[in-house]
Amino acid sequence: MSELDVLRKDIDRLDKEIAELLLARFAVVKEIGEVKKRDGLPITNAGREEVVIAAVRACALDSAEKDALENVFRTVIAEAKKLEA
Repeated sequence: MSELDVLRKDIDRLDKEIAELLLARFAVVKEIGEVKKRDGLPITNAGREEVVIAAVRACALDSAEKDALENVFRTVIAEAKKLEA
């Protein structure tokens, strides 16, 4: 197996882990949506979204990674809001 093949296997494994974590996150999001509906709260909470974005940006070391994480999580949040509704 070539070095590239080994690295791609690592990516495949990580992608599966990411998908499983996203599915777990989505399950919690659906519960949050139920609580918000029950309590008459809006789906969107811009303050909370910015807290999440700041936290994930803090995980990265350089600005390119920070921007990449922000872009990914803005998409995750957008999809989560669809599931909450």
